[in-house]
Formats: sequence, structure tokens, C-alpha cells
Amino acid sequence: MPLIKIKDLNFYYEFHGEGEPLVLISGTGFSCEHWKVFQVPDLSKHFRVLIWDHRGTGRSDKPELPYSTPMFAEDCANLMKALNIGKTHIMGHSMGGRVAQWVAIDHPGCVATLILSGSGPGTTYDGQFYERGVPFDTVVEMIEKGYEQYRKDHDGGEFMFPPEFARKNPDVVKRFQEANLDYQTPMRPYLRHVIARQEHETRHLLHKITCPTLVICGAGDRSEGGTGDHVLSSEALAKGIEGSEFLTVEGGNHGYLRQMPEKANALFIDFLKRHPIKNARCIRS
Repeated sequence: MPLIKIKDLNFYYEFHGEGEPLVLISGTGFSCEHWKVFQVPDLSKHFRVLIWDHRGTGRSDKPELPYSTPMFAEDCANLMKALNIGKTHIMGHSMGGRVAQWVAIDHPGCVATLILSGSGPGTTYDGQFYERGVPFDTVVEMIEKGYEQYRKDHDGGEFMFPPEFARKNPDVVKRFQEANLDYQTPMRPYLRHVIARQEHETRHLLHKITCPTLVICGAGDRSEGGTGDHVLSSEALAKGIEGSEFLTVEGGNHGYLRQMPEKANALFIDFLKRHPIKNARCIRS
């Protein structure tokens, strides 16, 4: 089992493929297993892909203390250093995109390019009401359904997949749900992940991100959940990051990259190939 100890915590990681390094950062409470189903098969044909489990998830350690997106970014940068990765492509989805923002802000020398998928900076304008802590609706739904059913419904529901797609493609929805069940995050660290996501705020720091950046989301990713409309929050990211590219994927919701992986992966690969890394460093296996 590929575990590495960093500052007294064990982190689980896997490498796939060959080429320039590409680090994938998962969203709220997800292990790295979903990447292997939908993204790794295509991306590993072009890149040396690193997937890993955040603290609190999968096979990594689960310390009982408050989490934050800057903390996850520090974990990511430390993991890269331990694995001898210099500048790399980084892609984060949802909360993973929030973590990726902090990697680019706090560790700019590590980041060659950035893909921010279905993500946001926190608030999108001054005075906006934005739920911090665990959102009220999340608390209610988790109490009414129980944690395991809540996670299953969240991963397979309309937030992730358009209802018509889910009806016609139950196998895709099931594959995503099952990938997240293999090493499901326990409730306590999951809630710490939710709080970290809701406390995230980078809107006034986005000018510090200077690497080539793609901001991308599903055109239907407009659920008014704890983090609000992801199309609007993605637009705020693109506006705040000078020179960034902004794309919406028609027909996709928050889980567009699982709903239509061939199309999404082709967009990711095209962007990364247009921004190659100079002098990419040899990577530890």
C-alpha cells in the first residue's frame, strides 16, 4: 500500500501513467477512488498522474482537529515535495478547486498550470450571505436520512447529475456512488471537510494566481446549496484571475466530469497540452 508519512501523518497516494506531472485534488470528503474510474484512464495516457487521499479521507490518517482549505493545500505541497515533484499541473474539483487555489497562492513555485473545476472563491461579492460551518439543509438532511443514505443521495442526486441523464444512465451514477463507498469517509472527518469548504475565502487574493488557469464547470451547476451557484462562483474566479480561460460544459451539472468524462477529459488535456511544463522534474515512484 503506497503510504508516505509527512509531519506525523500517513497519506495514501498512487501514480498512474508517464509524462509531465498532474496532481488531482478531490472534493469534499472524497477519497481518490473516483478519479480512477472517470479521469485516470484518459489523463494517464498523457501525464504522470498523482492521486491521493486528503487527511480525513480514504486510507490517509484522520486526525481529530479542525481542517481548512489552506491546511489541505499545505498537505498537497508537502506531499509533492516528499515525492520529488517540482512544478506540476494541478486540477481540483469542487472543494479540491478551493484547495488548488491556496496551493497557487501560498506555493506559486509548485504550480505550472491550474484547472479549477466546479469551484469558487467563497463569497462572490461584498455583503453576500454565505453559510459558514455546516449548512442548515445539510444538517437537516443528514439527521433525517442518516449519514450513509445522505452521502449516497448526494453523490447520485440532481446536484451531481441531471435527472434525465440519471434515468437513462443509472450505471454511470452507480459507478460513481460505488467508487466513493470503497473507502467511505467517516462522518466526523466528513463534517470537518464540509466546514473547511464553507470557511474557504480567497476572493480578494485571486490576483496572486498568475499561472495559466482554466476555470470550468457544468452549465447546469446552479444548485443553491451551501456554496451557491457554481456557474456564478466560477465566473467570479475567472474574473479575479487575470488571463484565465472560462468554459461551461453544456448539459452537465456539478458531476459533469463523471457524466461525460470523454468530453471533459479532452478539454482538460487540450488546455494542459497548450501549456507544457519546462524542465519537469523526475518523480519518485
